Amino acid sequence: MKARLPSVTGFVVVGLILGPSFTNFINSEIVDSLSFVNDLAMGILAISLGAELHWPTLKRYSKDLPPLVMGEIVLTVLMVASLSHLFGLSLPISIVLGVLAITVSPSGIVPVIQEYGGKGPLTQNLLAMVAIDNLIGIMLFGIVLALLEGFAQGATNGSGLVLIVLTELLAATALGVLSGYAIVHYIKKKVGNSQFLVILLGIILLNVGIANQFHLSAMLVNIITGIVVTNLRNRSMTLSATIERVQLPIIVVYMTLAGARINLALAATLALSGGAYIFGRLTGKVLGSYLLSGCSDLSKAVRRNIGLGLTPQAGITVGLSILADQKIPEAKGIITGIVLTGVVFFQVLGPIMVAKALKNTGEVTIDK
Repeated sequence: MKARLPSVTGFVVVGLILGPSFTNFINSEIVDSLSFVNDLAMGILAISLGAELHWPTLKRYSKDLPPLVMGEIVLTVLMVASLSHLFGLSLPISIVLGVLAITVSPSGIVPVIQEYGGKGPLTQNLLAMVAIDNLIGIMLFGIVLALLEGFAQGATNGSGLVLIVLTELLAATALGVLSGYAIVHYIKKKVGNSQFLVILLGIILLNVGIANQFHLSAMLVNIITGIVVTNLRNRSMTLSATIERVQLPIIVVYMTLAGARINLALAATLALSGGAYIFGRLTGKVLGSYLLSGCSDLSKAVRRNIGLGLTPQAGITVGLSILADQKIPEAKGIITGIVLTGVVFFQVLGPIMVAKALKNTGEVTIDK
């Protein structure tokens, strides 16, 4: 019987087999040397997500999105943080894990929607929620980490650290706005397709380079860029059409490398805490989005399944977890280890859940 799984899951599994956990054909040195692919892939996906936050569309779903987002974010943070603390982790580490659980991997969602031709209210709300979740997750992570650092160094430093974080968030937003205006400028000039592709990729990598240099969030910068472009050009198809020309091969490499990064041995050592993280996040996303969805105009099928579509996680979450381990001395790699354990589950099974959500709501337009 043919296994009808999303291609994204296949890429991750292939990477897992080729990685250190099995054959070691793709070792850690190779993964590190191809880190620019991760930057480019996340930049492309972030701009694509930002382009979904088109004001007229958001206005149309203005009654649906707030209860969905509030329900799943609040319950996800509470479930993960409380379970982590219950299983013996310190309160600061538990809170950080709860905030990290908010973030969602666009690489496990966008390609699946494209592969299945997802169209409808679940698809539209899901894409917007991925962008909103990551925006809130990134901002909340920065503020929480600053507060925890402040408390560790003495309460008087807390306000100063929060001010630094807010400044970084404003700087990332400003850079995204400038980049968005630059892309719109070239769209208006109607440059050739190939020339525009080079310009777009150059701006994405420039955003990533500047963000890394000044300790900003590259994903936040590129999401803001996408928001600016889609709202200034009235959902111009130029951006999405250009991205589609290069997205597939980059995503294939990115997801394969993501699989190669998975360390099953490390996941096994943190199985209990990792299991609590997985259960808490899965419950928070699925149940949380459903609990307050009665305040929306969405159908019961969409309300029941939209949480499944928010389960993939990798990329940005791993990067944030590494930063958290560096900033919180008592963590000693625990945060990254638990998050990576979650990635083993969510990056492999998450895309399958996205596909299931699309099928359950009848939003698959390409025969699978």
